[in-house]
Amino acid sequence: MNIAIRELGTSINWSKLWQAYRAFKANPAEGVLLVFEAERHSLWRSWVIQRLKRQASHLQVKRVKIDLAELMKLPSDTLGGAYAGHMIAQGFNPETFVTKNDNDDWLAQRLGLSHDVYHIITGFDATPIGEFGVAAFVLVQWWDMVNVFVMSWFPLYLLSEITKAPMYVAAIARGMMMGLKIKPIVGYAFEDNWHKPLIVVRKELGIIVQDSRLLEEVKNLNNANLSRFKL
Repeated sequence: MNIAIRELGTSINWSKLWQAYRAFKANPAEGVLLVFEAERHSLWRSWVIQRLKRQASHLQVKRVKIDLAELMKLPSDTLGGAYAGHMIAQGFNPETFVTKNDNDDWLAQRLGLSHDVYHIITGFDATPIGEFGVAAFVLVQWWDMVNVFVMSWFPLYLLSEITKAPMYVAAIARGMMMGLKIKPIVGYAFEDNWHKPLIVVRKELGIIVQDSRLLEEVKNLNNANLSRFKL
Protein backbone atom coordinates (compact mmCIF):
# COMPACT_ATOMS: atom_id res chain seq x y z
CA MET A 1 0.00 0.00 0.00
CA ASN A 2 1.65 3.20 -1.20
CA ILE A 3 0.26 6.19 0.68
CA ALA A 4 1.45 9.67 1.53
CA ILE A 5 2.19 10.51 5.15
CA ARG A 6 -0.51 13.18 5.09
CA GLU A 7 -3.08 10.46 4.33
CA LEU A 8 -2.32 8.36 7.42
CA GLY A 9 -4.79 10.33 9.52
CA THR A 10 -7.72 9.36 7.31
CA SER A 11 -10.64 7.97 9.37
CA ILE A 12 -8.96 8.40 12.77
CA ASN A 13 -11.54 8.96 15.50
CA TRP A 14 -10.12 12.20 16.89
CA SER A 15 -12.63 12.32 19.73
CA LYS A 16 -11.42 8.93 21.00
CA LEU A 17 -7.82 10.05 20.59
CA TRP A 18 -8.51 13.12 22.74
CA GLN A 19 -10.07 10.83 25.35
CA ALA A 20 -6.90 8.72 25.23
CA TYR A 21 -4.74 11.76 26.02
CA ARG A 22 -7.01 12.67 28.91
CA ALA A 23 -6.86 9.13 30.35
CA PHE A 24 -3.24 8.12 29.79
CA LYS A 25 -1.47 9.95 32.60
CA ALA A 26 -3.68 8.44 35.30
CA ASN A 27 -4.22 5.08 33.60
CA PRO A 28 -1.80 4.25 30.75
CA ALA A 29 -3.56 0.99 29.86
CA GLU A 30 -6.91 2.75 29.47
CA GLY A 31 -5.26 5.40 27.32
CA VAL A 32 -3.73 2.80 25.02
CA LEU A 33 -7.04 0.96 24.66
CA LEU A 34 -8.68 4.23 23.65
CA VAL A 35 -6.00 4.72 21.00
CA PHE A 36 -6.90 1.27 19.66
CA GLU A 37 -10.47 2.50 19.27
CA ALA A 38 -9.37 5.77 17.72
CA GLU A 39 -7.26 4.08 15.05
CA ARG A 40 -9.42 1.02 14.37
CA HIS A 41 -10.78 2.16 10.99
CA SER A 42 -7.90 4.42 10.01
CA LEU A 43 -5.73 4.19 6.93
CA TRP A 44 -2.71 4.27 9.23
CA ARG A 45 -3.74 1.05 10.97
CA SER A 46 -4.52 -0.63 7.64
CA TRP A 47 -1.05 0.27 6.38
CA VAL A 48 0.61 -1.12 9.54
CA ILE A 49 -1.46 -4.32 9.62
CA GLN A 50 -0.84 -5.16 5.97
CA ARG A 51 2.90 -4.85 6.46
CA LEU A 52 2.98 -6.84 9.71
CA LYS A 53 0.83 -9.58 8.20
CA ARG A 54 3.44 -10.06 5.49
CA GLN A 55 6.21 -10.19 8.09
CA ALA A 56 4.37 -12.79 10.19
CA SER A 57 2.53 -14.68 7.45
CA HIS A 58 4.00 -18.00 8.64
CA LEU A 59 2.20 -17.56 11.99
CA GLN A 60 -1.31 -16.90 10.75
CA VAL A 61 -2.62 -20.34 11.65
CA LYS A 62 -1.34 -20.08 15.23
CA ARG A 63 -3.36 -18.90 18.21
CA VAL A 64 -1.39 -17.86 21.27
CA LYS A 65 -2.41 -19.14 24.69
CA ILE A 66 -0.58 -17.94 27.79
CA ASP A 67 -0.77 -19.86 31.07
CA LEU A 68 1.23 -17.98 33.69
CA ALA A 69 1.01 -20.82 36.20
CA GLU A 70 2.63 -23.20 33.72
CA LEU A 71 5.27 -20.67 32.69
CA MET A 72 6.21 -20.11 36.33
CA LYS A 73 7.42 -23.73 36.40
CA LEU A 74 10.17 -22.79 33.96
CA PRO A 75 13.55 -21.54 35.23
CA SER A 76 13.59 -17.81 35.87
CA ASP A 77 16.33 -17.26 33.27
CA THR A 78 14.16 -18.60 30.43
CA LEU A 79 11.92 -16.40 28.31
CA GLY A 80 8.77 -17.97 29.77
CA GLY A 81 9.98 -18.00 33.37
CA ALA A 82 11.17 -14.39 33.24
CA TYR A 83 7.94 -13.28 31.55
CA ALA A 84 5.70 -15.05 34.08
CA GLY A 85 7.71 -13.70 37.01
CA HIS A 86 7.43 -10.18 35.59
CA MET A 87 3.68 -10.43 34.99
CA ILE A 88 2.89 -11.87 38.41
CA ALA A 89 5.18 -9.46 40.27
CA GLN A 90 3.56 -6.49 38.54
CA GLY A 91 0.02 -7.89 38.81
CA PHE A 92 -0.44 -7.66 35.04
CA ASN A 93 -2.98 -9.51 32.93
CA PRO A 94 -1.47 -10.89 29.68
CA GLU A 95 -4.65 -9.99 27.79
CA THR A 96 -4.91 -6.35 28.91
CA PHE A 97 -4.32 -5.15 25.35
CA VAL A 98 -6.39 -7.85 23.63
CA THR A 99 -9.82 -6.38 22.94
CA LYS A 100 -13.10 -8.15 22.09
CA ASN A 101 -12.58 -7.15 18.48
CA ASP A 102 -9.20 -8.90 18.45
CA ASN A 103 -10.36 -12.35 19.55
CA ASP A 104 -10.93 -13.59 16.00
CA ASP A 105 -7.94 -11.78 14.49
CA TRP A 106 -4.74 -13.81 14.77
CA LEU A 107 -2.43 -10.84 14.23
CA ALA A 108 -4.27 -8.40 16.51
CA GLN A 109 -4.26 -11.03 19.25
CA ARG A 110 -0.51 -11.60 18.81
CA LEU A 111 0.22 -7.88 18.86
CA GLY A 112 -1.92 -7.40 21.97
CA LEU A 113 -0.07 -10.13 23.84
CA SER A 114 3.42 -9.10 22.77
CA HIS A 115 3.97 -5.90 24.76
CA ASP A 116 5.25 -7.46 27.98
CA VAL A 117 7.10 -10.18 26.08
CA TYR A 118 9.07 -7.38 24.43
CA HIS A 119 9.81 -5.92 27.86
CA ILE A 120 11.53 -9.18 28.77
CA ILE A 121 13.34 -9.64 25.46
CA THR A 122 14.69 -6.08 25.41
CA GLY A 123 15.50 -5.90 29.11
CA PHE A 124 13.40 -2.80 29.80
CA ASP A 125 11.53 -2.74 33.10
CA ALA A 126 7.99 -1.49 33.75
CA THR A 127 8.99 1.99 34.96
CA PRO A 128 8.16 5.01 32.76
CA ILE A 129 11.76 4.95 31.52
CA GLY A 130 11.43 1.30 30.56
CA GLU A 131 8.07 1.89 28.91
CA PHE A 132 9.58 4.59 26.68
CA GLY A 133 12.40 2.20 25.81
CA VAL A 134 9.95 -0.49 24.68
CA ALA A 135 7.82 2.09 22.84
CA ALA A 136 10.88 3.28 20.91
CA PHE A 137 11.83 -0.32 20.09
CA VAL A 138 8.37 -1.23 18.81
CA LEU A 139 7.87 2.08 17.02
CA VAL A 140 10.81 1.57 14.66
CA GLN A 141 9.63 -2.00 14.05
CA TRP A 142 5.93 -1.27 13.42
CA TRP A 143 5.66 2.50 12.76
CA ASP A 144 2.26 2.36 14.43
CA MET A 145 -0.01 5.02 15.89
CA VAL A 146 -0.08 3.58 19.42
CA ASN A 147 3.65 3.92 19.96
CA VAL A 148 3.71 7.36 18.34
CA PHE A 149 1.06 8.27 20.91
CA VAL A 150 3.18 6.89 23.78
CA MET A 151 6.30 8.66 22.53
CA SER A 152 4.39 11.95 22.33
CA TRP A 153 4.34 11.92 26.15
CA PHE A 154 8.13 11.94 26.36
CA PRO A 155 8.57 15.75 26.74
CA LEU A 156 6.10 15.88 29.63
CA TYR A 157 7.71 12.96 31.47
CA LEU A 158 11.16 14.38 30.80
CA LEU A 159 10.26 17.78 32.26
CA SER A 160 8.60 16.22 35.29
CA GLU A 161 11.74 14.17 36.06
CA ILE A 162 14.47 16.34 34.59
CA THR A 163 17.18 14.82 36.78
CA LYS A 164 16.55 11.49 35.06
CA ALA A 165 16.96 12.97 31.58
CA PRO A 166 20.06 10.87 30.69
CA MET A 167 18.21 7.67 31.58
CA TYR A 168 15.14 8.60 29.51
CA VAL A 169 17.24 9.57 26.51
CA ALA A 170 19.47 6.50 26.83
CA ALA A 171 16.46 4.16 27.03
CA ILE A 172 14.83 5.64 23.93
CA ALA A 173 18.09 5.63 21.96
CA ARG A 174 18.81 2.04 22.98
CA GLY A 175 15.28 0.92 22.13
CA MET A 176 15.45 2.52 18.69
CA MET A 177 18.86 1.04 17.93
CA MET A 178 17.72 -2.45 18.94
CA GLY A 179 14.57 -2.13 16.85
CA LEU A 180 16.44 -0.95 13.78
CA LYS A 181 19.11 -3.65 13.92
CA ILE A 182 16.99 -6.79 14.19
CA LYS A 183 14.66 -8.55 11.79
CA PRO A 184 10.89 -8.03 12.17
CA ILE A 185 10.14 -9.28 15.67
CA VAL A 186 6.45 -9.76 14.92
CA GLY A 187 7.50 -12.88 13.02
CA TYR A 188 9.16 -14.40 16.10
CA ALA A 189 6.94 -17.10 17.63
CA PHE A 190 7.67 -16.35 21.27
CA GLU A 191 5.12 -18.96 22.37
CA ASP A 192 7.35 -21.68 20.85
CA ASN A 193 10.41 -20.42 22.69
CA TRP A 194 9.28 -20.01 26.29
CA HIS A 195 11.63 -22.80 27.37
CA LYS A 196 14.77 -21.20 25.92
CA PRO A 197 17.22 -19.26 28.08
CA LEU A 198 16.68 -15.55 27.60
CA ILE A 199 20.28 -15.11 26.53
CA VAL A 200 19.66 -17.58 23.67
CA VAL A 201 16.47 -15.81 22.58
CA ARG A 202 18.29 -12.49 22.46
CA LYS A 203 21.15 -14.01 20.52
CA GLU A 204 18.73 -15.50 17.97
CA LEU A 205 17.13 -12.10 17.49
CA GLY A 206 20.39 -10.17 17.49
CA ILE A 207 19.51 -8.16 20.59
CA ILE A 208 22.26 -6.91 22.87
CA VAL A 209 21.15 -5.70 26.29
CA GLN A 210 23.55 -3.29 27.96
CA ASP A 211 25.01 -4.47 31.22
CA SER A 212 24.20 -3.05 34.63
CA ARG A 213 27.53 -1.22 34.93
CA LEU A 214 26.67 1.11 32.07
CA LEU A 215 23.23 1.77 33.52
CA GLU A 216 24.84 2.60 36.85
CA GLU A 217 27.15 5.08 35.14
CA VAL A 218 24.12 6.81 33.64
CA LYS A 219 22.53 7.03 37.09
CA ASN A 220 25.73 8.52 38.52
CA LEU A 221 25.83 11.07 35.71
CA ASN A 222 22.24 11.90 36.49
CA ASN A 223 22.93 12.48 40.20
CA ALA A 224 26.19 14.36 39.73
CA ASN A 225 25.39 16.73 36.89
CA LEU A 226 21.65 17.35 36.83
CA SER A 227 20.69 17.78 40.47
CA ARG A 228 20.74 21.56 40.09
CA PHE A 229 17.77 21.30 37.70
CA LYS A 230 15.59 19.42 40.14
CA LEU A 231 12.10 20.94 40.29
